[in-house]
Amino acid sequence: MALPAQDLRSNLGTWAVTSGLLPAVAHQMTRALPTESFDPDFRGQDLETTYFDTRGFTLRRARRDGGKYLTLRVRCYRSSEGRRAGGAYALSAKTEHEKFRQVIAADLAEGLLQSGIAPAVWSSLLPAHLVARLLDLAGQMPLLPVVTLGFRRYAVEDRIHRLTLDLDVRTNTGKRMPCHVLEYKSTRTEADFPLDVSLPPIKLSKFLWATAVAP
Repeated sequence: MALPAQDLRSNLGTWAVTSGLLPAVAHQMTRALPTESFDPDFRGQDLETTYFDTRGFTLRRARRDGGKYLTLRVRCYRSSEGRRAGGAYALSAKTEHEKFRQVIAADLAEGLLQSGIAPAVWSSLLPAHLVARLLDLAGQMPLLPVVTLGFRRYAVEDRIHRLTLDLDVRTNTGKRMPCHVLEYKSTRTEADFPLDVSLPPIKLSKFLWATAVAP
């Protein structure tokens, strides 16, 4: 099962989408860009994303403060039948300057999701400079799975641009986002928003939102 969007693009904008605007946004997405090869009928895909942090949320604090940070996650791309088994897994890391992602085996992913990521295995999963960043932020503290996000994603893309629409974003801790989320990513640093629909822009880190105390 191949992963979608193998190249990593920069986020040029995020918008809130109400349920009433979903048909219009979905229609314009499919007119603006081709559907992805793994989902040619635009039926969507269920994703589960688990974020890792120390017991004291050291990585969250660095991300919130806006300086040097690193977020680490494992994402499960479910199979076409919606089952977790038979899907694909990817390990992703993000800093203020770059993104890293690699496919990992299902048994390894399930082990990380169950037991966390010990410092002894960081170097087998990440490039040396990202391991160094983790050591700077977390020292030798193990990374634990702190929250899992689930949502259904619809996506269109070409070689440059990518639009994703995430529906029903919720966490395993009981949080639910009050809107759906549209993101526009591109290999270019500047590009015009390709949809002709008025949407309120939002600034969103799913990691920070998911790990914040619910109001």
